[in-house]
Amino acid sequence: MKNNEKQVANLREFWEKEYESDTTPFDVSEPDSWVAELEKNGKLKGKIFDAGCGPGRTTLYLAHLGYDILGVDISNHAIERAKLKTVGINNPPDFIQADLCRLSGYDNCFDTVIDIGCFHSLFEDELRSCYAATLYRICRADAILYLRAISDANQRGVHTSGFMLPSTSEDQIRVSFTKNGWQIKELNHQAIELLGDNGQIKKSYCWFAELAKK
Repeated sequence: MKNNEKQVANLREFWEKEYESDTTPFDVSEPDSWVAELEKNGKLKGKIFDAGCGPGRTTLYLAHLGYDILGVDISNHAIERAKLKTVGINNPPDFIQADLCRLSGYDNCFDTVIDIGCFHSLFEDELRSCYAATLYRICRADAILYLRAISDANQRGVHTSGFMLPSTSEDQIRVSFTKNGWQIKELNHQAIELLGDNGQIKKSYCWFAELAKK
């Protein structure tokens, strides 16, 4: 447990430093194309949980479209940025800072979860399992989780801060979620263009999963 607590502390420190910068590459206004496609195809329903929301890109986009959505992130700086963007918005979304492996409350609250970059940041089996269990607990029956995770098919790399870049295997997704009650409806692997940590677009292999709460 101590190693896991250290990893969470390291994650929080890493993301706090990321969002201290005025040039954080992930702080952009336009929605991610994958999220926009999910919305366009009518995949999103009910109350939505944005896991690892950062400075609010997805949360604010969907809130503007009228969705009831909560954004949660481990970084206080990210949440502060996100809240500043809600000034002057009618019916603004809520944002909270929390460790998503140990989020309390919100039992049976959500119908849809979007994870655009949270799961792949967890490097320990226990943390991945705790995360999957947390999402299961906060979701209602028949809820759907849409997950995108950086694949281990990419060349293993290190961030400029020294933090290992995400690398997720198919087995890690299957084991973490199925043993915590989730049913895998789809799990696909493909190469897409993503915004990198240096602000440059690059080709990356990703897992795309659709999971249902049994």
